[in-house]
Amino acid sequence: MKPLFKIFLLFLAVATIAGCSRNNHIQEMSEEEAAALKAESLSNFDIPIPVASGVNVERCDRVTIDYSNTHDGYVIILHDNIVASELRVVVKAPHDETYIYILRDGGTAEVIPLAEGNGEYTISVFEHVEGDQYKQLNSITIDVTLAEDHAPFIRPSQFVNYNRDSHLVALAYDLTRDSENTDEKITAIYAFVVDNFVYDYELAESVPSGYLPNLDNVLDRRKGICFDYASLVTAMLRSQGIPAMLEIGYHGEEYHAWISVYCPENGWIENRFNHNGIDWAMRDPTVESGQKRAHATRQEALNDEEYRVRYNY
Repeated sequence: MKPLFKIFLLFLAVATIAGCSRNNHIQEMSEEEAAALKAESLSNFDIPIPVASGVNVERCDRVTIDYSNTHDGYVIILHDNIVASELRVVVKAPHDETYIYILRDGGTAEVIPLAEGNGEYTISVFEHVEGDQYKQLNSITIDVTLAEDHAPFIRPSQFVNYNRDSHLVALAYDLTRDSENTDEKITAIYAFVVDNFVYDYELAESVPSGYLPNLDNVLDRRKGICFDYASLVTAMLRSQGIPAMLEIGYHGEEYHAWISVYCPENGWIENRFNHNGIDWAMRDPTVESGQKRAHATRQEALNDEEYRVRYNY
């Protein structure tokens, strides 16, 4: 991947987003209008939903790893978590990165992205025993060759979870229906989030370990923490056929999340907009006038080496 510029959505507990809605007509849509919008959006872009095809699987009594579609950038974990113990998926990626996913109760099939590109992945599922002890339930090592380098970032997955019936899909289409190119779609979604969401300080103080955003709830509440914002924007972009990568890492000593977006003309687009803990900023030269910046100059932002990516989703 050749980064050009980054969409920063900072993972800050002190973030504030204020503003009034410029899209009140969206809130007032009837169920019939929402259904029509959804149908129209689906005709515009057919959202690729991951499936457990059952062609290539690694089974044990309680957990199945379906790796039938690794070329599309994901595996699916099928589990029967009928006990109170925690199940975890540990993914060893090609460059020694380690990703950990917590499996939810109720036997939900979980989509795990193969986010580090081509190469060898080891996918293991562990059950919590006690303290910091876990026992392995299932494991497999696979060689992955992606059909496209952005394949993991155009589909739903555990951290960016949505489907064709999600409210965010119809909304994303409504926001971008008049956009003439990818850049205008990104700007439209960005503007909606800036103008309509406020920061949830109460959740920030009490967010549980293993928290995952329920994106339609976030959308309905118009409120959340920065993980919620980043995941929601990523999902909205993907739902409109724009590959988007949710990235988590550090800016200095602070833990943050930001987004990179893929454009066919330019490859991966980075450094597009950010939240600096107080205000939002856009860094495209055509729209950044009047916006509060996190850096003194555009070149300073582009040369910032303090942003260190740990995980891609």
